[in-house]
Amino acid sequence: MGIEDLFSYSDERPVQVRTRRPRVRWFTSVLAAAAGTAITYFLLRASELTASLPVLFASFLALAVLYRVVTSVGIPRRPERSGGPAGGEEPGHYNWTGGDGLRRAVGRWERVLTWSTEDAKRFHRLTVPALRELADERLRQRHNVTIASDEQRARELLGDQLWTLLTTPPKRAPKARQFASLVTRLEEL
Repeated sequence: MGIEDLFSYSDERPVQVRTRRPRVRWFTSVLAAAAGTAITYFLLRASELTASLPVLFASFLALAVLYRVVTSVGIPRRPERSGGPAGGEEPGHYNWTGGDGLRRAVGRWERVLTWSTEDAKRFHRLTVPALRELADERLRQRHNVTIASDEQRARELLGDQLWTLLTTPPKRAPKARQFASLVTRLEEL
């Protein structure tokens, strides 16, 4: 189980995709296949070669349909490079405008933690269970214990502050500095 699984609910808006009518898409695919067939057939005839028209048409239709499927996947286009460093070196800046999964995951964590610092109930409902699962997994992997199997040993390893946060409902969300120290403690396990 990873961090991404702990906050697996989706609070992002669905991506709206512009689509044309299906009849127009099929018509343009068939038209492209017919054009490709005609051009290829005439080029072959000019070279004194022969080919079956149905096979040529089926091949071009398959290519046109494959093109439609691949373009419908929605892979973002590569950003245009202008004035970048020579020699294939990366500039060292992260492209935050890209549609990659890392940015979405970081954004989701930012939203959850921001919400949690504003509302103690939300902190207890969202963040504490996630931290508890992380702590339990870390204890299991590194020390062969879990919170449920050996509470005393888990408490020793976690420390009093982290143990209190994970086992009792907080009256208020911890401050950023205190939360950072607790997460650092969790990472040190």
